Amino acid sequence: MAGAQKASAKWLKWAVAVAALWPLCLVLTVAAFRLGSLVLLGGEAARNPLLLSFLGGAVAWWVCFVAGVKPMRAYLLGHELTHAIWAWAFGGRVTALKVGPQGGYVRTDRVNFWISLAPYFFPLYGVLAAWLWWLAGFWVDLDGHLWVLLAVLGLAWGFHVSFTVMMLGRFQPDIAGEGWLFSLSLIYLLNLMPLVLLLVFVSPGLEAHDLWRAVEWSLGRLRDLGELGAAFLREYLR
Repeated sequence: MAGAQKASAKWLKWAVAVAALWPLCLVLTVAAFRLGSLVLLGGEAARNPLLLSFLGGAVAWWVCFVAGVKPMRAYLLGHELTHAIWAWAFGGRVTALKVGPQGGYVRTDRVNFWISLAPYFFPLYGVLAAWLWWLAGFWVDLDGHLWVLLAVLGLAWGFHVSFTVMMLGRFQPDIAGEGWLFSLSLIYLLNLMPLVLLLVFVSPGLEAHDLWRAVEWSLGRLRDLGELGAAFLREYLR
């Protein structure tokens, strides 16, 4: 009975991935390229210190990562702490947390797909940096120094993405347990969303309504593509 329920849950997640997550991923990807092209074609990227700081931090990390700087213990600590934080957020109780040179684990009485997949879409060190910056603002005047936070966030984001990609190339029980199709779709979507929002936030030439316009534009292009495909099939099957 338990096996049948587990199989049914996996089929449901597969259906959710195909029917909901894939379209959302596609729409947001096209919208992200649309917003990015507006920033690049407008020449804003070259004179935007916040965007350049974020990109500089991200590139700096990737250079280090490719050069062999891979602090695995720091990643594993963040990975397991993220499991624990999300378990606490869902009202669970964490009874054990261990991190070693090659791996770690968290023991909790609450498990769901948010808790299982959180380390792959929740950049803990970036969130921690933003939280510490906010706290420091109560004691230190940080006006005019936001570029420092953006550089740190770029570094943290590069750290998160590089290790996430590396770990996805290996067998991950967290992902296998939730189903690869569902997990990868959700991970991609939840990693892309903050980047799109950050792009809007740090670009003076963009506002919230530009994001909605980009989404509408992407929906229009995808609808045109769907109509073109339908016309081709009708012609082919005639």
